[in-house]
Amino acid sequence: MQSSLMMLNKSENSNFIDMVYNFDWSSTPLGPMDSWDPALKNATNICLKTEFPMCIFIDPSNWTLLYNKAFVPILMAKHPALGKQVKDVWPERYEAHMSLAFNRVTTTGKGLYYNDRLATLKRDGYDEKVYLNFTFSPIFKSDGTICALWNLTQETTHMVLNTRRLKLLGEFGHLSSKIKSLESACHIITKALRNNEDIPYTLIYFVKHKLNSSESLIAQLMATTFDSDDKEKRKFPDYLPESHETINLAKNANKSYDTYIELKRNAATYSFLKCDYWPIYLVVKEGRNVKVLLNDESQAVLFLIKISLDKDHVLSVVLIYGIDRFRALDDRYMEFFNLVTNHIYALLQHGKSVEDEKNQTKILADMNYQKITFFQGISHELKTSETSKIQGLDKGADDYLIKPFSTPELICRIRTNIECSILRRKILFHRYKQEDIKQLLLSIINMILSESDLDKTLFYIAKEIYRRLPCEKIFIISNEPSQNNKIVIPYENDSEDLTPIINPFTEINGNNNNNSQPFKRSQKFFNENLGVDISLNEYCDEVHKNVSILSVEIRLNDNFWGWIKVHRSQNSDWFDSEIELLQQISNNISLAITYANLLEEIEEKEIQIKAAEFANNAKTQILANTSHELRTPLGAIVGMMPSLEGTTLTTEQKDMLNITSNAADSVLSIVNNVLNVAKLESKKFILVNRTFDLLNSLESTIIIFGKKAATKNIELIVNCEIDMLPRYVKSDPKRLNQVLTHLLSNS
Repeated sequence: MQSSLMMLNKSENSNFIDMVYNFDWSSTPLGPMDSWDPALKNATNICLKTEFPMCIFIDPSNWTLLYNKAFVPILMAKHPALGKQVKDVWPERYEAHMSLAFNRVTTTGKGLYYNDRLATLKRDGYDEKVYLNFTFSPIFKSDGTICALWNLTQETTHMVLNTRRLKLLGEFGHLSSKIKSLESACHIITKALRNNEDIPYTLIYFVKHKLNSSESLIAQLMATTFDSDDKEKRKFPDYLPESHETINLAKNANKSYDTYIELKRNAATYSFLKCDYWPIYLVVKEGRNVKVLLNDESQAVLFLIKISLDKDHVLSVVLIYGIDRFRALDDRYMEFFNLVTNHIYALLQHGKSVEDEKNQTKILADMNYQKITFFQGISHELKTSETSKIQGLDKGADDYLIKPFSTPELICRIRTNIECSILRRKILFHRYKQEDIKQLLLSIINMILSESDLDKTLFYIAKEIYRRLPCEKIFIISNEPSQNNKIVIPYENDSEDLTPIINPFTEINGNNNNNSQPFKRSQKFFNENLGVDISLNEYCDEVHKNVSILSVEIRLNDNFWGWIKVHRSQNSDWFDSEIELLQQISNNISLAITYANLLEEIEEKEIQIKAAEFANNAKTQILANTSHELRTPLGAIVGMMPSLEGTTLTTEQKDMLNITSNAADSVLSIVNNVLNVAKLESKKFILVNRTFDLLNSLESTIIIFGKKAATKNIELIVNCEIDMLPRYVKSDPKRLNQVLTHLLSNS
């Protein structure tokens, strides 16, 4: 099967090649193909036998088109275009883009390359945005002039679209944490789809109705991509049908939906419903997608999602997507809409589950509150006069209760239910309290890390403690020397509202007298530990009376920083939860301030490092510039020395010449070292790792210094075991010679 398909492709390609060669080129400005330049003939042969999409733009005066079989999908409906001028094939692109590129190539003689270049082409009956990788390369004749341009083209539209669409689908995965209800899910979804190139606009309608019924339908507009964050009235474009906040779909029940318009494209023919309103009723009734052609010839598609509300009712969600004007609604586009719809369905289901959970929690809380109120009333009545109540219950039980229930059993069950309800309410209160403390600690950390004024932060902390703990005064005292090292809540004549927080889960304590015992033991435990101090009866200068004081230390890096002090009336006990709350606040203040200080230190050190690097770079640049300035005269001096050696000089002059030569060599070596250091610090040294003859490299270095050693009556000997050394090594020979030169220069 595969071999026959290959044969078919080869046959089609062969037919296309024959068509090109048999084309009447004499009817074009190019003339018969036999008269073409040999370079152009060779280019034509290569083009036609290449599997990659390729075309040739021939003759700079006319730019006539010649292309191979693989280039046909890029032309689409513009094929056949053999022998036509480029300005006639692509009039929408020629003047503004292609002619400029052609002139640039013919002027400079250098090719051009474009990657994922956006182009708007009218090749299938509509303006289509496509992405292309393509090149323009010159074809030279034997006399050196340009006779044509190569054009290799690869369409990357699908790759660009896939990347862009996958990015959108990936963003949907991060939205679930923000959703609090079905309505909020709609607004979050439309906000994520706002300004999207593939989906120009989105509208979400909710239709609640009975299962398998389409009677009395009301569509409610929940959210659109035209919504603004400032809650202003929606502004719809003029080309959209009327999009009312509420639509009575019963009025559309008798309307006809039989006007369909067919749009023919190169790959397929698409059918669109033509109507002046959104066919929401049709989508809900038939449960299928509907493609719509709007008045301005733009397109939209409606998708349906169904979410079960209960066993008798269902929520139909109609999603209206705008279709990109520069894109055909092909199978890939529809697949993308299906994926988006699936993600939206998952987010809406999540919003419904969150909403249901909230409603269930509220119902349970209300039922629990009513149950506790009911049983507390019964308990009070039972405890008023147990004997008389038991007698009354005995009499009532004989009349109304079915045995084997007895009156004591009923009373026992009622008391058990009361205790269970109280326990359940305590659990809810504990959860509420934990969440409240967590939010308080997070707000404290955020205020400190956001570099807010420390006094304002401490004032906020003191106010929040005052709201949560029954107390008379709150003090936060800092040990650091500052203008205001004491925060007091409340102030004298404080006008700010400091009403304690009221919550629906007021803690219930039983009548068991042993309940206070753990708090007494807890006080003793905290008194024996550092960081917490409890005084039940101590005189306070601030209020001029005896009070009960709870003090918790604030420490930074094991150093005492300050106190949090809370006052109550004298001999008042302090509970475990109150002590733990102050300790948690103290620890969070310590951690946040320490972390903020650490960030400040890191920032200061980074500035110091950058300043040091800048100074070092400046120093290196100065040394490099100085070395360059010194090297120029030194080069002249060193170059003149050999020319003076052959002249007639006195012994004293020769000695002076040797001294000058040695001094110049030494200074030049130092200058070279400075330049090498500058290059090394600026990372401009490029090492060449190649194989070379080690012995030859050593020998060349020794020869250079052997002459200098001989002039000083010094014998330079290389002492090495040749058999032990490798003959060929892999390294940078230039740098190795440089190292040897430095070592020998300093010896």
